[in-house]
Parts: sequence; structure tokens; C-alpha cells
Amino acid sequence: MGQFKIVLLLSYFCIATISATIITPALPQIELTYALGYGALEWVISIFLLGYVVGQLIYGYFANRFGCLNSLRIGLIINLVGILLCIVSVSMLNYSLLLVGRLITGLGAAAGLSCSFILINELLPEEQAKQIMSFASASFASGIGLAVILGGLITQYLHWKYCFLFLIIHGITMLYLTWEFPKSHKLSIFLQPSVILSGYCKALKSIKLIVFSLTAGCLAMVSYCCSTAAPLYAYSTLNLTPDVYGYWNLINMLGMFGSGFLSSHLIKKHGIQYTLFLGLGCMGFCFISLFFISITHNPKTEWFFITTMFLYLFSGLLFSSGAFLASNAIKDKASASSMMSFISMGSALIAVTIMGYLPIKIISAFTITVSAFCIVVLILVLAFLQSTSHNLNN
Repeated sequence: MGQFKIVLLLSYFCIATISATIITPALPQIELTYALGYGALEWVISIFLLGYVVGQLIYGYFANRFGCLNSLRIGLIINLVGILLCIVSVSMLNYSLLLVGRLITGLGAAAGLSCSFILINELLPEEQAKQIMSFASASFASGIGLAVILGGLITQYLHWKYCFLFLIIHGITMLYLTWEFPKSHKLSIFLQPSVILSGYCKALKSIKLIVFSLTAGCLAMVSYCCSTAAPLYAYSTLNLTPDVYGYWNLINMLGMFGSGFLSSHLIKKHGIQYTLFLGLGCMGFCFISLFFISITHNPKTEWFFITTMFLYLFSGLLFSSGAFLASNAIKDKASASSMMSFISMGSALIAVTIMGYLPIKIISAFTITVSAFCIVVLILVLAFLQSTSHNLNN
């Protein structure tokens, strides 16, 4: 497969992240526009993630029944329908309809992540797939960075409703480009729902799949929690406008892009296990920094964004390592990829929801949520290794 198609394939990882986060710089304005109460604002992100999580299970079936590329196209069409509903909801000032549109958008955008994992394992040799997985974190997270910058500019100089117009153009373009990929030679299989359910149950019986799906989910958890908390913190404490917040987010993109290259180098030279534990260990320093930021009365903007940059960098190491191990934990790649995405994105959904309802400052809620999740992941990985005595690099 040529370099262009590999880059294009990686770009499908960030379809959902762009849809989810492009309006995050406008969260303070959305809160004022709809006069939202405590905890309600986070549902702009949480409801999207709910559709995203459910979609991970659907596209495993679609991939077996209609083929992976056709499944991807179905999802992108559903994504466009949801975006159109969001546009209508803004003109009607109907917050409930906005949430419905976000739910449908998330359901459709889920095809990007789920089908991309399947395509990588189907179209590329194992060693190349392992290397490409290391760059998936950069694609996944850089989509957030680009979306936040663009969303900040649109919110500041136009109106946040035009973010959805951009998503329409983006969605149509990505749908058109699916015809760049070669048609899979894998035969379509008509599977009864009971067979699909059985495949997912077998996937859930794999402790390895569950543990490393949660490991890969650290990046999603960090990305979506940060995308929700950071604009609110930047507006209320750092006094940043949406466009300036977007510019500062360029620092985060350094961590996002760097994670892909660093993951590729570390996995190739030291192996997956080393890469995974290095990421977890270094994230501990980020949590310490976040703790001091949360108790400081006059925090520096530079301090906050440099901390989040390293948080993206090191969580990206966990994504590349965990995603490869989880998606290859069982022979049924479609079920493995779908269940892995379901678990990793489900953890992000739970984290964002919990963070939104913690009765403390948003930066403190962010710090507690992400650090607690990563501590749980560390314990699970250590327990898995102790019980299996398995070398992850093999």
C-alpha cells in the first residue's frame, strides 16, 4: 500500500475526534446560550461519546456482513445526518435536538475508528501494522488539536454554529475518499445476531483484550476529558478567548504528533512492554504537575499547556501499545477491534461524565479523574503480567 493511502487510512482515526471536539472552544458560549445548569454542559461531549461507544459494536457486524469499506461508508452517511440535525437545532435554539444530533453523529463517526483498525489488520502485514498502530495515536489526537484551533477561530470571529458547516464539508470529503482503498477480497458473511453476540462474548472472555483496551483508552480518556475541561478552565481562570485558547492548543499538538514518532521508535527498539510502562511512569509526573496547578491561585498559562502537552505525548505511548495488543488478542479481528474500541471509548465516556458531576473546580475534577483511571490501568497491567508471565513483545 502506498504512503498516500496509509496516511489517508490513518486520517479516518480522527473523524470522530474532530466531530466531538471542534465545538469545545465554544462550550462557555453554549452554556450561556442555553442557560444550562450544573453538569448539563458536559452532555454535549458525553452524548456524542455514547453514540460513539454503541457504534463500536455495530460496525463489527457490518464489517462481516457488508465488508469493511461499505461499513465505513454507511457510518459516514449516518454521521452527516447527525450533523445536519445539529445545524437545525442551533437555528431553533433547541438543546434537546442538539443532543440528539450529537448522538447520531457519534453513532456514525464510530465507523472511522472501528473500521480503520480492521482495515489496518486486513491490508497490511503484521510488522507493518504494528508500526502503523504507533502513528494512530498521533492521528487520533492531532485531530483534536486541529479541531480545537479551527473551532476557536470560528467561535471567535464567526459563530460556533459554523463549526457544523465545516463538519459537513469534512464528512463529504472523507466519504468520497473511501473509494481510494482497494476492495477487500474477504467474503461477506451473513451472521445471525446471536453469532455476533457470541463473538463479542468470546472477546470479553479475553482478559488480555480487556486490560489492553483500557490501556489504549487512556489516550481517549485524556483527550476527551482535557477537551471538555481545558476550554472551561481557560475561560474562567486563565481568561483566554476562544481563538487564543486555540492558539495555545498548538502546544498540545506537539505532544500529539510526537507520540506517534516516539512510539514507533520505542516499539521498534525496545518493544511494546517497555513503551507501555514508560508511558505510564511518565504520566505520573504530569499528574503531579496538574495537582500543583489545581491548588495554585494564579497559575501560568504556559505551565498548564506544557503539562497537557506531555500528557498527550505519554498517553499516546499507551494507545499504540495497548491498541495493537488488544486488537490482536483473539483470531476474530472484527470482534476484537470493535470490542477494543467499545471498551476504550466507553472508559472515556464514563470519565467525562464523572468529571462533569464532581462538585469541585473543573481543573481538580480533571486531575482526579485522569490520574485515578491511569492508576487502575497500571494495576490491571501488572496483575495481568503477573498472572500470565507473558512477554508482551512477542
